[in-house]
Amino acid sequence: MKTNYSRIQLNQLELNVNLGWPEKERAKKQKIHLDLCIKFPRPPRACVNDDLSDTVCYDTLSKLVTQLTKKEFKLLEHLAHEIYQLIKKNLPSSTLINLRLTKKPAVMKNLREGVSFYYGDEEWLF
Repeated sequence: MKTNYSRIQLNQLELNVNLGWPEKERAKKQKIHLDLCIKFPRPPRACVNDDLSDTVCYDTLSKLVTQLTKKEFKLLEHLAHEIYQLIKKNLPSSTLINLRLTKKPAVMKNLREGVSFYYGDEEWLF
Protein backbone atom coordinates (compact mmCIF):
# COMPACT_ATOMS: atom_id res chain seq x y z
CA MET A 1 0.00 0.00 0.00
CA LYS A 2 1.34 3.41 -1.02
CA THR A 3 2.01 5.95 1.72
CA ASN A 4 1.20 9.56 0.97
CA TYR A 5 3.59 12.18 2.22
CA SER A 6 2.35 15.25 3.99
CA ARG A 7 3.68 18.28 5.77
CA ILE A 8 2.63 21.67 7.02
CA GLN A 9 4.93 24.55 6.32
CA LEU A 10 4.79 27.97 7.95
CA ASN A 11 6.46 30.55 5.75
CA GLN A 12 8.10 33.66 7.14
CA LEU A 13 6.31 33.94 10.46
CA GLU A 14 7.45 37.37 11.59
CA LEU A 15 8.78 37.54 15.13
CA ASN A 16 9.99 40.61 17.00
CA VAL A 17 12.92 39.60 19.16
CA ASN A 18 15.55 41.30 21.29
CA LEU A 19 18.43 39.48 19.64
CA GLY A 20 22.14 40.15 19.24
CA TRP A 21 25.50 39.47 20.76
CA PRO A 22 26.23 43.00 21.97
CA GLU A 23 23.81 44.41 24.51
CA LYS A 24 23.33 47.47 22.30
CA GLU A 25 21.99 45.28 19.47
CA ARG A 26 19.60 43.47 21.85
CA ALA A 27 18.23 46.77 23.18
CA LYS A 28 15.88 47.15 20.21
CA LYS A 29 13.55 44.44 18.86
CA GLN A 30 14.47 43.04 15.46
CA LYS A 31 12.24 41.33 12.92
CA ILE A 32 13.17 37.68 12.55
CA HIS A 33 11.47 35.34 10.07
CA LEU A 34 10.70 31.75 10.98
CA ASP A 35 10.15 29.10 8.31
CA LEU A 36 8.90 25.88 9.86
CA CYS A 37 8.32 22.53 8.20
CA ILE A 38 6.33 19.86 10.06
CA LYS A 39 6.57 16.47 8.36
CA PHE A 40 4.09 13.75 9.30
CA PRO A 41 4.96 10.02 9.23
CA ARG A 42 1.53 9.53 7.63
CA PRO A 43 -1.09 12.08 6.61
CA PRO A 44 -3.10 13.43 9.55
CA ARG A 45 -6.65 12.11 9.95
CA ALA A 46 -7.83 15.66 9.30
CA CYS A 47 -7.18 15.00 5.61
CA VAL A 48 -10.26 12.77 5.55
CA ASN A 49 -12.41 14.00 8.44
CA ASP A 50 -11.90 17.80 8.21
CA ASP A 51 -11.42 18.01 12.00
CA LEU A 52 -8.86 20.42 13.46
CA SER A 53 -8.28 18.19 16.48
CA ASP A 54 -6.78 15.57 14.13
CA THR A 55 -3.95 17.74 12.85
CA VAL A 56 -1.48 20.37 14.04
CA CYS A 57 -2.95 23.76 14.79
CA TYR A 58 -0.31 26.07 13.37
CA ASP A 59 -2.00 29.08 14.98
CA THR A 60 -1.38 27.53 18.40
CA LEU A 61 2.26 26.84 17.50
CA SER A 62 2.79 30.39 16.26
CA LYS A 63 1.38 31.77 19.52
CA LEU A 64 3.71 29.54 21.57
CA VAL A 65 6.71 30.68 19.56
CA THR A 66 5.66 34.33 19.84
CA GLN A 67 5.42 33.95 23.62
CA LEU A 68 8.89 32.40 23.73
CA THR A 69 10.38 35.30 21.80
CA LYS A 70 9.42 37.74 24.53
CA LYS A 71 12.68 36.62 26.14
CA GLU A 72 16.01 38.09 25.12
CA PHE A 73 18.48 36.04 23.05
CA LYS A 74 22.11 36.65 22.14
CA LEU A 75 22.44 34.16 19.29
CA LEU A 76 20.26 33.06 16.40
CA GLU A 77 21.48 29.50 17.00
CA HIS A 78 20.22 29.48 20.58
CA LEU A 79 16.86 30.94 19.56
CA ALA A 80 16.50 28.22 16.89
CA HIS A 81 17.26 25.50 19.45
CA GLU A 82 14.71 26.91 21.91
CA ILE A 83 12.01 27.12 19.22
CA TYR A 84 12.79 23.58 18.11
CA GLN A 85 12.49 22.24 21.68
CA LEU A 86 9.22 24.08 22.26
CA ILE A 87 7.63 22.79 19.06
CA LYS A 88 8.92 19.22 19.52
CA LYS A 89 7.32 18.91 22.95
CA ASN A 90 3.96 20.00 21.50
CA LEU A 91 3.88 17.46 18.66
CA PRO A 92 3.74 13.66 18.51
CA SER A 93 7.23 12.17 18.78
CA SER A 94 7.04 10.63 15.29
CA THR A 95 6.65 14.07 13.69
CA LEU A 96 9.79 15.57 12.15
CA ILE A 97 10.44 19.28 12.17
CA ASN A 98 12.90 21.57 10.51
CA LEU A 99 13.15 25.29 10.92
CA ARG A 100 14.99 28.22 9.48
CA LEU A 101 15.45 31.55 11.22
CA THR A 102 16.46 34.56 9.16
CA LYS A 103 17.55 37.93 10.45
CA LYS A 104 18.86 41.02 8.73
CA PRO A 105 21.51 42.25 11.13
CA ALA A 106 21.63 46.01 11.52
CA VAL A 107 25.41 45.75 11.89
CA MET A 108 25.75 44.47 8.30
CA LYS A 109 24.09 47.03 6.00
CA ASN A 110 25.23 45.37 2.75
CA LEU A 111 23.76 41.95 3.60
CA ARG A 112 20.58 42.25 1.54
CA GLU A 113 18.90 38.91 2.29
CA GLY A 114 20.10 38.48 5.85
CA VAL A 115 21.56 35.52 7.68
CA SER A 116 19.74 32.20 8.13
CA PHE A 117 20.28 29.39 10.58
CA TYR A 118 18.76 25.94 10.01
CA TYR A 119 17.91 23.46 12.78
CA GLY A 120 15.94 20.25 12.79
CA ASP A 121 15.50 16.55 12.34
CA GLU A 122 16.60 16.24 8.71
CA GLU A 123 18.80 18.01 6.24
CA TRP A 124 16.71 20.75 4.71
CA LEU A 125 17.64 21.91 1.25
CA PHE A 126 16.35 25.09 -0.34
